[in-house]
Amino acid sequence: MSSVVDDICDLLDSYNGRDKVVRLACYACKLYGCVQADKPWQVAGSRLSTARMMLRLFDDIPMIRHTYNYGLGKHEATKTAALLGVIANIVDQTFLPVEKACWLYDVGVLKLSDKTAYQLETFSTILWAASLIISLVQTSSSIRKLWWSRECLQQASEDSADAGKHLDVRLMLESVVAGKLCLDITHAISCLPEGWLWGEKIGSTKVAAIATTSSLIGIAMYFAKKRLLK
Repeated sequence: MSSVVDDICDLLDSYNGRDKVVRLACYACKLYGCVQADKPWQVAGSRLSTARMMLRLFDDIPMIRHTYNYGLGKHEATKTAALLGVIANIVDQTFLPVEKACWLYDVGVLKLSDKTAYQLETFSTILWAASLIISLVQTSSSIRKLWWSRECLQQASEDSADAGKHLDVRLMLESVVAGKLCLDITHAISCLPEGWLWGEKIGSTKVAAIATTSSLIGIAMYFAKKRLLK
């Protein structure tokens, strides 16, 4: 029991961990509100979403440090991986000030025309979706490498059994991550304006269900990695 409590506290003590919990609460409230047609629950979900966004307002400096440390990705095994990493950093770095501008407009500090504000919000969503798609490509590449390593181990001696089990665990976890990213991409693109793929074609209830499922997977993955990758 104490181990479970310690794991939950560790989750809540970290910024990313607490964000996972707030995200789950946010979309669970929205889902319940949509299913029950209960406006207060939907409002509660929106308030939690705003809380997450407020915390992201201060992500610029950590992101700049990460981008600087990553550089041109010279430590990556391939040029393709390095290029994807650089593009991902550019997209994420661009998203943060764009999201700030959207927030400043919403609170009335930044004065923009309705058309400009609409374009800014759309651009923010495009960056969000692009970041997720790049992450999916990177994860798919990681899965491919793990499969290759697994095949190589199968041709080796039986002494590599433990290493093979470890690879199987990593392969399973990466596959789940890929599935989660597919849900997140579906969610992100559904938030785009009509005419952009399936933008605005998925109902609010389904979007909330997709986001809630993704959030549950995210928390489950946190605990699974702690238990399985020791």
